[in-house]
Amino acid sequence: MGTQADDEAQVLRMDNEWNEAYRRRDRSPLAHILADDFTGLTASGGPITKALLMINPSAQGVKSVTFSEQYVCVFGGAGISRGRLQIGMEDGRIAIDQRFLRVFAKRGGIWQAVSVAVTPIAVS
Repeated sequence: MGTQADDEAQVLRMDNEWNEAYRRRDRSPLAHILADDFTGLTASGGPITKALLMINPSAQGVKSVTFSEQYVCVFGGAGISRGRLQIGMEDGRIAIDQRFLRVFAKRGGIWQAVSVAVTPIAVS
């Protein structure tokens, strides 16, 4: 049985793997990171499901996906990652700057993302 620190490290690792998979446009890690019943809210307030995310990660020209702030908390079988994420493009501009809240659940001993909500920050 893992400790609180182990669980927090696992959620943090998955959070970072999610970003890296997006940057590389690699669907394979997303299939394991996102729970089958994953659902979230996009920056425009619309719903997003695992199936929709798996169709085509839209990361054309993305150079980096970085957290400028990141906090992880675990409460038993639930984990929350929140902070600020920026997507940098190959041309040097920041295309997306957003606050995020990702929710993870530990099911059968395995952590998976079950929800996300993002709020855009105006890019200047």
